[in-house]
Amino acid sequence: MQDNFSHELFAFRSKGKRSHKNELGIAEVYSWDEVEKLKPDLAFITNPTFAHIKTAFQCASLGMHLFIEKPLSHSLKDIASLEAICRKKKITCYVAYCLRFHPVIKALRKLVLAKKIYHVRIDCSSYLPSWRKGTTSKDLYSGITSQGGGVLLDLSHEFDYIRYLFGEIKAMAGVYGKISAVSFDSEDFADVLLATRHAPHINLHLNFLSHMNERRIIIDHEQGCLVGDLLGNKIEILNGHHKKTIRFTATKDDYFKEQIKYFFRYLGNPLMMNNLKESKATLTKILEFKRHGKKDFTNSLR
Repeated sequence: MQDNFSHELFAFRSKGKRSHKNELGIAEVYSWDEVEKLKPDLAFITNPTFAHIKTAFQCASLGMHLFIEKPLSHSLKDIASLEAICRKKKITCYVAYCLRFHPVIKALRKLVLAKKIYHVRIDCSSYLPSWRKGTTSKDLYSGITSQGGGVLLDLSHEFDYIRYLFGEIKAMAGVYGKISAVSFDSEDFADVLLATRHAPHINLHLNFLSHMNERRIIIDHEQGCLVGDLLGNKIEILNGHHKKTIRFTATKDDYFKEQIKYFFRYLGNPLMMNNLKESKATLTKILEFKRHGKKDFTNSLR
């Protein structure tokens, strides 16, 4: 058994060499017939984005509660069918936007309460080829549009915590596209302007073509400025000449575990955050932007 959990675990492999157990000591199965015989209570769906809904529907049909890796899907196709089977069988469906459990986001949520927000700037950049050692970035589903890749979906944590911190997204506009060789055909950058219920001016920049890793949020409000550094695990509180720094010690493993505990604590509760309804709303906003955002911005300047 893995640390802190007393549940029997199985890994469902759709391909690969059959093995009794993997390097983690988890037993493996290779067919839906094997899965059905095991009668699992729940499923963690961590396959490529484009396969989420099909796999989730099959699991829900067998009565399993669902923990789905973000994003929910790469399109809205068949989500209504998943919603229907979850209602019929009273299935809990949670989509894993783990940054809600990051100490910086948790603290910012409290710090922005009742504040008048003037402007928000968010930067999220990384280098796709360095994401997974031993693989070529162009072979990763993250870089393939048809498999749900691209910064808008693969870095959709930012859209989720924008809603979490500042309320529902009311409007979005901007540009996105592919300007480097890091992906096969998916967009590798996006510059998005957003307006939400509590923050009317948000600038969001996403890319996975930069050799500088950054995940930072700057919030200018009527009393000062908050700077949240998710990679540096700190928040700076600025007010005139005064500066206060709050540092956190939590690791990525810590907030991943906190998310798992939350999922088990609220299992069966339809009001669990990031449920199917809420995550579908986030996905819908992103897909609307993909349809209406400008893809060939530089051409309009010629």
